Amino acid sequence: MLFSLFSLHAALTRPPIVGRQRIVCSESASSRGVRPGHEIFASLLVPSDIPPGTPLPSVLPQLDPVTFPSMSRARKHCRRGSVLVNGREARCLSIVAPGDAIELQQRVAPGFTPRGRPPFNVTVLLEDDFLAVVLKPAGVVTHPPPGGATGSRSMRTAVMHALTPPPVGTAGALYRPHIVHRLDKPTSGLLLCAKTKPCLVALSRAFAERNVRKTYSAVVLGHVDGESGVITEPLDGKNAVTRWRVTGRHRSLKLGSGHLTSLALYPHTGRTHQLRRHCAEQLGCPIVGDGAYGGADADCGLLLAALALDFEHPEKASRVQVEIDEPSKFESLRRREHLRWQLLHD
Repeated sequence: MLFSLFSLHAALTRPPIVGRQRIVCSESASSRGVRPGHEIFASLLVPSDIPPGTPLPSVLPQLDPVTFPSMSRARKHCRRGSVLVNGREARCLSIVAPGDAIELQQRVAPGFTPRGRPPFNVTVLLEDDFLAVVLKPAGVVTHPPPGGATGSRSMRTAVMHALTPPPVGTAGALYRPHIVHRLDKPTSGLLLCAKTKPCLVALSRAFAERNVRKTYSAVVLGHVDGESGVITEPLDGKNAVTRWRVTGRHRSLKLGSGHLTSLALYPHTGRTHQLRRHCAEQLGCPIVGDGAYGGADADCGLLLAALALDFEHPEKASRVQVEIDEPSKFESLRRREHLRWQLLHD
């Protein structure tokens, strides 16, 4: 901690040494160590009070505490090859001496060059140079599991084929679109993707700070008492908050002891299986098709869908609202069950 405080004090009291410039990689720039599709966005000079042989990650937080607020962040940039020392890519084991020139490079030409054919078609509901909102079908994983064999059938792979790269020269352009959050494999609905690093960081922070409003629709087994409420029961020792509202009540011949309830769900936190567990464990009404938490199989899969996203656009300072209709299988199940119940009781 003492070193960090001294480093920050030194960075704030010495004369500014960070020079901002823009050098997009060309043939001549490539010989300087700048990667193709990248640009130099900052130039730093190692001052005379740095002892020769000092490890590079120890120096970076002193030279630019904004870009490198910690040693771990400095090491991460070095591992990615984002730091040049005297025109060559440096690594965590690199050392520097007074007078060495340090340059920071960032990607400006996006990759978005997937191989082969898309695993499935993705519906794009909103897209600009910085982000996109896409529709995830039920039965597809958002991210492939580590070491898993379902990578080609994931949303992470599919969106690379579906989205348009940002224009060449866009600062912080990612080599592939990054999905900012996740949905369970059996859940369908809206997913938010980022195309640039600044946008990814801002949206991830918005989710962490609960500034993204999400709306889900579900059909649960049984009669939910009351018309609305808030569930605050922790999950696995972590704070978890879900607001719910009844949107319809239906009869069923075999499901839910004769009752089904349609719900609008508004999660304020994003714990694993939060909505599924809160419905089953706190409302006492598991979601239709959720076998993991007591939901009966009705031959229509899990009746849970993410229908709306409401968030602040990181680059345009405007509110973005995207909403879709409920999947048709929700109404098909309600109609089918009501007709079966009605035939028996008429």
